[in-house]
Amino acid sequence: MKITDTISFQRKLFITGRNALLLVLLGSCVEQFDPKVIAYQSVLVVDGYLSDKAEPYRITLSRSRALNNEDFLPELGASVSIIGSEGETYPLVESDSGRYVSNPNEFVALTGQSYTLDIVTTSGNHYQSDPVTVKVTPPIDSVYFKTERRINDDGLEMDGIKILVDAHDPTASTNYYRYEWKETYEISLAYAAPWDYDSMAPDPRFPIKPIAVFAANCYNSRRGNSILTVSTDQLSEDKVSEFEINYVSTADYKLRKRYSILVEQFALDEDAFHYWSELQKNSENLGTLFDPLPYELRGNVRNLDDPDEVIVGYFDAAQSSQMRLFVDGIELRDLSFPSTGCPNSLDTVALQDIPLNLTRNYLISVLGPYPVEYVLMAPRRCADCRVYGSLEKPDFW
Repeated sequence: MKITDTISFQRKLFITGRNALLLVLLGSCVEQFDPKVIAYQSVLVVDGYLSDKAEPYRITLSRSRALNNEDFLPELGASVSIIGSEGETYPLVESDSGRYVSNPNEFVALTGQSYTLDIVTTSGNHYQSDPVTVKVTPPIDSVYFKTERRINDDGLEMDGIKILVDAHDPTASTNYYRYEWKETYEISLAYAAPWDYDSMAPDPRFPIKPIAVFAANCYNSRRGNSILTVSTDQLSEDKVSEFEINYVSTADYKLRKRYSILVEQFALDEDAFHYWSELQKNSENLGTLFDPLPYELRGNVRNLDDPDEVIVGYFDAAQSSQMRLFVDGIELRDLSFPSTGCPNSLDTVALQDIPLNLTRNYLISVLGPYPVEYVLMAPRRCADCRVYGSLEKPDFW
């Protein structure tokens, strides 16, 4: 998980008073621990990692927020760099508020080499991570799906698919794994809308114009925000088997046309695994990933002048192993898909009534002969896929 994708990290880390006590008691039924409960304070949140890819590396710096504050609070104007094991320094540039990126033409992390994250804020505080080594990540063996019915949040049983991953390390030297994923899906609606209303048309008998780009199919993407770690340390083999990455139900448009998921696998060392596992465990105990945790959870970044300062986040480095899965709707024809709620036929609308229907969120779907007296219309949500995504097709599609 990228902390900054949702950067509500502070909500996961600080609560006060009676709520803190209650959450600690709830967590104790799973595992006994004696955490240090802390009150809210503004702390530095660090998110980022290195891979062996020749691409910009991103480090995001922000500040924790009060529980009732949803705003992203970037740490602006910091001096951020990566320091190699021989003391070589690679500066990062602030490309967006609080987001610092490297230049892949100047720096690509090398497998087996150690690197340290160095941060100096505008207030003069100097932070550094522990040195981290770019770990070897074994390849993913397979990414696949199995169908499964589950109860959704509304208590309804629905069909869906669970995305599973298999992997192994024949050298038995990995033992700890972390996963990220990004899903992309194609949306194709019951009615496509090739036309739109043109109130400025020179011929009032034909107040219609073609849509600049025909909105027949759209695409949407989403990154997972859950923490996904697994250990094989206690197994006879360094083997990940049927580890669930994601579950997708038939409730929306994701599985109706074509679905794809890119799974990314990273090797972890033992310290990183325990950090992410503790965060994962307590997030699940408290309800969701974005609920605040009842005690401070320190990573591997420290204030060089004040070792007691709490800094949130974990800087890591590992090779990236990726695999993409495609699932076509025809493969899921045995699943039950709920109704989209779209009508079985189009509405016939008189020319003068088009603007009135547009205010009710309708779009033109089919034209009559010239001169136009009537048009056929459908609800926008059933005719314009841009309601759900973008017309831009991904390069990999």
